[in-house]
Amino acid sequence: MKAGRLYFFEIFTLANFLLLLFVVRGMTTMPLSTLGVIAPSIAGVFLLQALAGMAIRLAFAARKGTARELMVVYRSKGWLIDTLRLAVFAGLWMHTYGWIKLLIPLLHPRLFDQQLWNLDRAIFFGYSPNVFLVTIFSAPPVLRVIDWTYANVFFASLNIAAVFFASAPERRLRIAFMNSNVLLWLIGAWLYVALPSLGPAYRFPEVWLPLAPLLDRTQTFQRLLMTNYNAVVSQLRGVRRPFNILFGVAAFPSLHVAFQMLAFLWMRRLTSWGGIVFGIFAVFIFIGSIVTGWHYLIDGVAGVLLAWMCYTAARRIPAIRA
Repeated sequence: MKAGRLYFFEIFTLANFLLLLFVVRGMTTMPLSTLGVIAPSIAGVFLLQALAGMAIRLAFAARKGTARELMVVYRSKGWLIDTLRLAVFAGLWMHTYGWIKLLIPLLHPRLFDQQLWNLDRAIFFGYSPNVFLVTIFSAPPVLRVIDWTYANVFFASLNIAAVFFASAPERRLRIAFMNSNVLLWLIGAWLYVALPSLGPAYRFPEVWLPLAPLLDRTQTFQRLLMTNYNAVVSQLRGVRRPFNILFGVAAFPSLHVAFQMLAFLWMRRLTSWGGIVFGIFAVFIFIGSIVTGWHYLIDGVAGVLLAWMCYTAARRIPAIRA
């Protein structure tokens, strides 16, 4: 791709941010007024992840005697400019995604949890997959392990993938992954709006409340997100309460599962260890999201399909294939 032209992820991010501003016009100006605070913070985190990845890659390159060649790439004008562009738009797309998800109660207040629960039962021969898996994994030691590892695996995978791709020497790889990642999260955000749902743990608490001592971390996070959700609803009604734009609540599709699948699809082409690790992550997050009550079965299935579509689309963008 010639220098100076916009990448797909830049165009798509800008289009979605402008669409968000258009959709909420006359309702709220917060997505615009908070841009200068939130987006730069996220961009800074991206740069730190890139630096961490560079350090790791240089350490391995030093053992192979190729550190000098790698530094030539890292010092090149093109690589540095691309890194800055990736950081800036990482901040903007995450800001956009956060606000779309956060404003679901304003954009589409109806909830479809009962319909998703019924669809799950129809797919699963009349039985709820959530209840089935909770029963299968009901042994206290097993639930405690799922409770402790679910969030840790998810956040670890986000950071591992970010560090890996942000520091990749190859331009096409970094841009292609960013294209697919931005597609995933922003399309997923609008699907949240199209089919709003809170998730089974919120809609059917009677299944999970008896398990509170065994799912302490999970239910602490769920209470935190619901408190934030209620704060947003109160804000929209004119009652000022603090909230975090990254703590939105939505279930369909499961972007927890979708991101693991996307990372798996990329990693399996690049490294043997990456394919194995993210394959395990994807399976664990898929099952764990149902057991913990974050998601319905259909959420995870939709997430897998979305990840495959975004991966395929990113690989077929002409500038990436070239």
